[in-house]
Formats: sequence, structure tokens, C-alpha cells
Amino acid sequence: MVNSAYRSKAVNDAVGSKDTSQHRIGCAADFRVPGMTPDMVVRAVLASGLAYDQVIREFDRWTHISIPNLPNLQPRKMALIIDKTGTKLFK
Repeated sequence: MVNSAYRSKAVNDAVGSKDTSQHRIGCAADFRVPGMTPDMVVRAVLASGLAYDQVIREFDRWTHISIPNLPNLQPRKMALIIDKTGTKLFK
């Protein structure tokens, strides 16, 4: 279930995201998978071999996934957690 994908500047500003968000150029989506926790989704992405740029467990409510901004960029394969205390590596 996709919560958010491409965002116009107005929508991006309204949700408090940065102008550099990959959502602004259609390279990111926030989603939930029924029957799976965000941790389970992140672990499934990590095990999948997908060429993701970032996968982020956000506020333990949904998962963010993005691809590189340009076709010639290598995916960073960053796995993170964002919550009210800040951003840290997913372990």
C-alpha cells in the first residue's frame, strides 16, 4: 500500500520534507505491506538483491525505498531507521 511517491514542492513542504527528497523527482516511495512490520519489510528488501539506494524504517509505521537519482549512479544500499530520536543505521 503506497502512502507517498512523487511529491510536488507544495506537498513535500506540507509534510516537512527537504527539497532534496528523492520523492521530489519520483525516485522514492513510502509504503506499508499488510501482514508485515516495517522491520520485516526492510529485512526482505535487504535479502532481495534489489538495487535500492535507501531503505528506511520510518517511525516504525512505514517503509521508505528509493532508487538512485540518475541512471549512471550506483545504488548506495543504505539501510536506516528514522524515529523521534533521529536517524541511525538499521541493524
